[in-house]
Amino acid sequence: MHKRERNRSRWLALMAALLTLALVAAACGNDDDQDASSVAPATSTPQSGDGQDVADTADGDGQDSTDTGDGQDSSDTGDGQDSSDTTAVQPDEEEDGTLRYFSMWNEGEPQQEVLQEIIDSYEADTGVDVDVLWAGREVLTSVRAALSAGDPVDLIGFEAEPLAGALVNTGETRSLASLLDQQIPGENVTVGDVIPSSFLDIYAVGGEPHIMPYILNSSGIHYDGRRLAEFGIERPETWDEFIAASLAAGENAVQHDGLINFYNAYWLYWLIVRHGGPGAFNAAASDPTGEAWRSDAIAAAVEDLVELVESGVLADGYEGSNWPIAQQEWANGNGTFNINGTWLASETASYSSEGFEYRLLPFPTTEGGFESAEVYQIGWVVPNAADSPSAAQDFIAYALNSDRLAGMVDVAKNLVPRSDIGVPPELQDAVDMLASSPAGHRPYDGVQGDYPELWIEFMLLDDQLFFGQISGAEFINRMADKTAEYWASQ
Repeated sequence: MHKRERNRSRWLALMAALLTLALVAAACGNDDDQDASSVAPATSTPQSGDGQDVADTADGDGQDSTDTGDGQDSSDTGDGQDSSDTTAVQPDEEEDGTLRYFSMWNEGEPQQEVLQEIIDSYEADTGVDVDVLWAGREVLTSVRAALSAGDPVDLIGFEAEPLAGALVNTGETRSLASLLDQQIPGENVTVGDVIPSSFLDIYAVGGEPHIMPYILNSSGIHYDGRRLAEFGIERPETWDEFIAASLAAGENAVQHDGLINFYNAYWLYWLIVRHGGPGAFNAAASDPTGEAWRSDAIAAAVEDLVELVESGVLADGYEGSNWPIAQQEWANGNGTFNINGTWLASETASYSSEGFEYRLLPFPTTEGGFESAEVYQIGWVVPNAADSPSAAQDFIAYALNSDRLAGMVDVAKNLVPRSDIGVPPELQDAVDMLASSPAGHRPYDGVQGDYPELWIEFMLLDDQLFFGQISGAEFINRMADKTAEYWASQ
């Protein structure tokens, strides 16, 4: 089977899992004029199996419908464990009772606070000491330094694409296949019952999972639903409509932190996928001759990006704007659109203007182009060099308990791979987008994970194009040359 046909089969399975997430999580669809906050998750009959149909008793805030008001199930003992579960997770006797965990979160971030609560509970229930490093987004630098020095790391949490590129694809992580049969403490289900295989298959090695997701994200163009109504602007669906809407929105229509190169890359990567379909960007990066960069689809995508830059809709000074300046301006009402991941609601919640209505546009379609949705995972890996791999797997199973993982929904405002937990109201548009999409693709079409060195070269040239420093033709010629040079050096 051709590579792109295999990928399509995987994505059809993934879309089925996402459709289940949407149907279970939302009582009804969210149309263009409906306030996303009015949509509440539904309930379903308990099932088990391939992570597709799990008992959903979640109400609108992601908690069990028998919640007592303190965030615990009425049958809960107060420590996050079901009262029927009397057997605590125990560390492997050969392990030293310490779990060394390197995480992508910084202290004070909502996700870090949720994980810290889980860690505290895990330590109390198991007697295992969790030595956690909140390393931030440079976590892989810290991991590489530790492994090079011979210091063991047992568990790593980060975005799936860079994890795949840096560790999974280089053969430095353990299979998590046995984890699928492990019972989740406090529940009568296994990990494999609640995490769909379609999520796991994306980063499988030899058919066995190596990354276990605990957060799902996507990306698109965010806006305050009230603002379009105030300007009398129809919700845009096509690229031409988006440019027209941005021009109608006036000053600072598109807020953007241009010093974040992977945010800059969103525009061109999405345009390539829209014009060429899922796999088109990856195909260009994987062409040893570099000539795939000269395709009609990529030429059209580059032309659209140049149109965006030359239209004047990007906020003044976007080239020098550093995170989180632009998203702060956007959330405060000084701007209409912001391209970003679905974490934006969580990141801006503390300073958004009163009554801000978080809405999300799927990235605009193009004439004769393709529709697909990005599925972006954050998860855990266990390195081959781990000293306490059993404890690492035990912790993963413990953290995937529905009550504990619900904090990622209620506190951190993220989507999670368990369909029985519900979704934040701010992300209903994202769930609808994922569920209705006819196809899907990895973040950056897999280029970041599959070809990390070439990805860096792409971002450098993409910055120059996005800042108006080189022409579209120059960008294409240089990327073709860089790609050929990259493959010649392999």
